[in-house]
Parts: sequence; structure tokens; C-alpha cells
Amino acid sequence: MSMAIATIASNIADIDIGGVDIRGLDEIPDSFTARDCPALCPEPVNFVTDFVVERDSYGSPSQSKKTARYTLNYTLFYMPVGASRYGLDRYGDMVEIAFAVLDAIIATDDLGGTVEFTPQDTINFGVVLDATGNSFQGCRILLRVTEFIN
Repeated sequence: MSMAIATIASNIADIDIGGVDIRGLDEIPDSFTARDCPALCPEPVNFVTDFVVERDSYGSPSQSKKTARYTLNYTLFYMPVGASRYGLDRYGDMVEIAFAVLDAIIATDDLGGTVEFTPQDTINFGVVLDATGNSFQGCRILLRVTEFIN
């Protein structure tokens, strides 16, 4: 049995979206700065959530066919809170970048073994925190993955 979570995260990090720094699992910094932004990063806490495995056939655990479903959680760090003159004067730019990220992910044909790879139904725009608690304008992007294993 082989799961493709690390491969999927690596392939997401390899997507080229002009002006957005996309980080892989081994590139999560303790903190971000304004120079790092905009950046898309796997969430260091709760990167994989809603993990469920269903058996699709009979047989021993190592031989039976299964379907795994889970959510990969990413954070888009657009800019530090307080970095602009009025706070939300660049909100439209942040929304454009978030949807450019989603467009690029949706348009990617193969992220490594997935059967289905779709954004969840919510993107939570607002204040997001890096690992050290610094506040940024940004959003959470949740990606629902379905993959066959075995």
C-alpha cells in the first residue's frame, strides 16, 4: 500500500504561478516576512485532515483495494497585517492571487496518483498566522483528495 500525500504536496510546490512562492513540505518556515509574500504553504499543524480509508474489495489488508479520501490544508500568506496604508486596499489583489492558485491547481492534470483533486467548498479570507504567530492577510485553501491505493 502506498499513499501519494508527499508526492501530491511536492507536485503542488512545483506548479508555476507567477509571483507566488509555493512551498513544499520540507520548506515550511518558522515565520514569514513581507519579502516572502505572497506565498502558499502547507499548514504545519493539521496539514492532512478528514482522513478516511474505505475497503473496495475483499482480501488481506496488504492486498485489498481501498479508496482513501482526505483534505490537504494550505495557507496563502498575502502580506503582513498593517503593511498597507489602509489595511484592505489590496484585498482585490489578494483575491485574484488566491483564485490564480486555485485555477492552476484545478488545471493540473496529474498531481501524483490522485483520482480526484478538488478545492473544498470554502476559502476563508482574513487574518492568517504563520508558525510563530505573526499576522498576515491571506486565506486558507482546502483541497479534497480521493485516491485509489493497492
